[in-house]
Amino acid sequence: MTPLCLVIEDEPAIRRLVVLVLQDLGCEVLEAPDGETAVAMLSSARPDFVLTDVRLPGIDGVEVTRQIKLEKELAKTHVLLMSAFGEPKQHAGDAFLAKPFDIDSLTEFVAPYIN
Repeated sequence: MTPLCLVIEDEPAIRRLVVLVLQDLGCEVLEAPDGETAVAMLSSARPDFVLTDVRLPGIDGVEVTRQIKLEKELAKTHVLLMSAFGEPKQHAGDAFLAKPFDIDSLTEFVAPYIN
């Protein structure tokens, strides 16, 4: 079964890189440029994992993560946070990746959530 991932990233170049890496790893990928779009997508999509930037316009990645973990049908969804501004002190995410990152680091980071 092909894993479904939701990538939430407001920087188009970074989002495109993450999407390409995940597709190369065999994932089906949904994309959202902000938290509001992602939350709306989650009403119908049930991703296996979510990779979100922390700093997003509107609803940030920490709040998106909180909403995912509070929803019964999504509570077990793995949420991976990424940021260039350090790991948030309190978040409900399953893992954190510091930006900037290279393709190998991203691949290693997401691999456990794909298999």
